[in-house]
Amino acid sequence: MGWKDGADVGKRVDWAAADDGTLVRAALTGSSDAFAQLYQRHATAVRRALSDNVHDPERQRDLVQETFTRALTKLHLLNDPQQFRPWVFQIARNAAIDDLRARTKVTIDVLEEESHPVSEDEGPDVTVQVRELADAIRTGMAALSPRDASAVSMVVHLGFGPEEVAAALDISYGNAKVVLHRARARLRTAMVQQELLNAGAHQ
Repeated sequence: MGWKDGADVGKRVDWAAADDGTLVRAALTGSSDAFAQLYQRHATAVRRALSDNVHDPERQRDLVQETFTRALTKLHLLNDPQQFRPWVFQIARNAAIDDLRARTKVTIDVLEEESHPVSEDEGPDVTVQVRELADAIRTGMAALSPRDASAVSMVVHLGFGPEEVAAALDISYGNAKVVLHRARARLRTAMVQQELLNAGAHQ
């Protein structure tokens, strides 16, 4: 689509004073300046949101560009132009998920049965325990497989539960529970090893 500023021909428009709804409607009629104003207005907040899950500054910049590129191509799907900000944040969230999946190159194999079955009644929610363990032993994440690390990152950084992990990894809910339980066990093991190392260092 060729972007021009047909609405602006012959006059200067103060886009900085326009609200998001006006900018969206103008962008839909072909104003690249209006969309540029949307970018300038929201890019910093989008990058800040992405930084919770993507720590590499260069990748953050790439994902900001990806987010607004997606927003531009899907702008006609935005039902309420005044809701551009939460809408573009949702696009950024999806871009971060896609990036996480691409970077970890998750390959889902048929999961073997655990030595003991996962019970729905097993203590507190597994996702809560995974968050607490991951926070306690961030260095232990290096010991996880790409699949398990991806699942833990989704839980810790994106606030996912088993159902969302299952959808993101394209596996069943039951398999997602297995992945999270295994990750919990490995994180616990890593935590114990870290505590032993720390105790030895102080002897």
